[in-house]
Amino acid sequence: MTTEQDSFTVVQVSDPHLGRQPGPIRDGYPDSDAQLATVVDDIVRHPHGADLFLVTGDLAEDPEPPVYQRLTDHLARLPAPIVALAGNHDDRGLARDTFVSAGHGFEGERVLGDWLVVGLDSCWPGHTAGWVRPAELERLTDSIERHPGHWVLVAVHHPPATVGSRWLDRLALTNGDELLTALARQPRVRTCVFGHIHQGYDAMHGSVRLLGCPSTLVQFLPEAEDFALEPVESGYRVLHLHRDGRVETELRRVPGTRPAGLPA
Repeated sequence: MTTEQDSFTVVQVSDPHLGRQPGPIRDGYPDSDAQLATVVDDIVRHPHGADLFLVTGDLAEDPEPPVYQRLTDHLARLPAPIVALAGNHDDRGLARDTFVSAGHGFEGERVLGDWLVVGLDSCWPGHTAGWVRPAELERLTDSIERHPGHWVLVAVHHPPATVGSRWLDRLALTNGDELLTALARQPRVRTCVFGHIHQGYDAMHGSVRLLGCPSTLVQFLPEAEDFALEPVESGYRVLHLHRDGRVETELRRVPGTRPAGLPA
């Protein structure tokens, strides 16, 4: 069922990496909780007319029940429904239980007027890289085919394509080509958003726009051969989904979130 609303706004937040206690999760990093709180503050001040928030994985650095509870406490201030995904640092079962108990969505699907948003699981237990199971690919196809009149946004934690950074590209979806092939078979799929890479990314794969999101914690240097941080602010992505299938998007950088220990 569609509505007469001209567009819907989705705000993507990613990779908060909350530790066992508030504070830095490693030397040289800022406080994960403080960074997330500042990002949420910015969203509350500039809500963008959000209809949905996507939180695309690596929710916790230490995947324990109190950590996920602390995360949902932070996110409770967001002014629209939330759908979360697990990342490679997460315990997917614990994350799902906590988010569902708090009244939020987890993976699955959600309809926004003329748009269908599908969240996929890319967790591969014991691995940093991702893998979308055949059952998830089948669920994706089934979901799209049950909504033949809708444009489609797919959300996943791991990038389905290389992003030009050698060390990160080794940690992407190991079967990203399968996901991209599945998306290409569906002409109403307009975009695939993801986290994991801690940086903005925007490229086309055929007719599908691939969009990466900054982390709320620290940013990885684009096109780096080896691990390196970029001295820029944390951020989030805003997507405007139009009735005609157009996607307009922007990155919002949050003042006061650049790690103090990094050079300008």
